Amino acid sequence: MPGGNQPLDLDEWDQVLGKMHRLHDNIQHEVATIIQTIRKEMKQDLVPLAEEKANFGKVVKNSIREMWALEYEIADIQAEFNKSCLANLDINSLTDDIVEDIMLQSKPLQVILLAIRNRQKVKCEAIKKEYGEQINGLEPLKITRPPKPEPAPPAPAKEEKKAAEPEVPAAPAPETAPMTSVSA
Repeated sequence: MPGGNQPLDLDEWDQVLGKMHRLHDNIQHEVATIIQTIRKEMKQDLVPLAEEKANFGKVVKNSIREMWALEYEIADIQAEFNKSCLANLDINSLTDDIVEDIMLQSKPLQVILLAIRNRQKVKCEAIKKEYGEQINGLEPLKITRPPKPEPAPPAPAKEEKKAAEPEVPAAPAPETAPMTSVSA
């Protein structure tokens, strides 16, 4: 980073993310306990509470996914940099020119990385503001971020589908009796 100025405290980021995982895990356990109580004691009045907790768990999980999305962006940048600069690097034959070229190639990526780190800092502050009381005393739960989901393959165009499938005539609609209104 230019000047060593780190816009985001990475340890704090990990702590907040870990505490969000713990909060989500706690919510899951609470919902499971409520559901077991509903089943065991037939307390239907607990159903709305279980639904409320489950919906809150979905909101927390969405926040975690938003944090992961920023981490995926950083991982993508690092992977691209490794592919472009470091993939064919022979450490034994490093020269000043090669090192200078790598540093020049990394400058635009540093700007992009700094922008992502700034977004992470904003997201971290928003999470702490929104969930601060709920995560303050929690012990972080370390969960390995799942691999980035692969994008879904594009759907074939309609014309391609028509060419592949034989045309089937539509079945005629069954005749229905006209509706009449009955007055009392």
